[in-house]
Amino acid sequence: MKFFKDATMILFFLVFSFSVVNSNLAQEYDDILVSNHVTTKKKKAPKAENEVPKRLERKFRRDAARMALRMEAKNEELRYLNIIIPRENVESIFNVLKEIYLKDETAKSISKCNVHTYPNPSIDHFVLIFKRNADWAAPLRSGITETDSPIINDLLDEFDLIIEKHVQWNDTQDAITIRSKGPLNMAALANEFYNIEGVVEIDLGVPKIGGNDIEIARTETGWEVSYILRFGSYIDGKGKVHTWKYEAKDNGTINFMSETGDPVPDWMRCESPFNNSMLTKTM
Repeated sequence: MKFFKDATMILFFLVFSFSVVNSNLAQEYDDILVSNHVTTKKKKAPKAENEVPKRLERKFRRDAARMALRMEAKNEELRYLNIIIPRENVESIFNVLKEIYLKDETAKSISKCNVHTYPNPSIDHFVLIFKRNADWAAPLRSGITETDSPIINDLLDEFDLIIEKHVQWNDTQDAITIRSKGPLNMAALANEFYNIEGVVEIDLGVPKIGGNDIEIARTETGWEVSYILRFGSYIDGKGKVHTWKYEAKDNGTINFMSETGDPVPDWMRCESPFNNSMLTKTM
């Protein structure tokens, strides 16, 4: 009996010791993990000075596409131009917008006013109005955002388009919003849909009232870029305008040319160094 009692005591001691050792080891391991987590936790790297925030980069690329399309439209109507906007022109204008933003503090403040191109021409969507009983619209009537039209389906695939929305337009007509994933000449693309049976009209969705805009013009040595901020009531003719103008030379030099117009109101979301005590500021 004494042998069994002694053996039990030894076994208990070994188990207890093993538990203590494991507990200590586990605690030490946890301490190491916590220590490593604290000491090796990565901090977000500061934004490089030569980088544009991603959200602004997307907007600048859309601005560039729209301005490139406007330049193309000076020579011919949009509907007769290519559906694909020339990539080289878009990239060139995008680089100008990027350089102005990166090299000028006032330009950074302008971006906080949400000054981007006015949505004309359309580069991303249009509304197609059609007869509700069109054969190809059967899936739409069943609540499925698809069509039985081979022409429509091929165009959706070719130009990376989606049917974003289907609504009742009036008593006899329905409408679908067709949206592109990337900037396109939507006026030219709309032409491809007009010959489809049952299509009545296509609305390019250009707003009827004024808004902010960016304008660009080619010069002998580079580009002239104007940022136009509009505020106030344009419906009753009391709208106001503030404009900043830049020169972007082909050699990469950015020159601030002038700031003119009505004072920017304090309530606007512009953390800006704008000189509102003067209506005109030039170089």
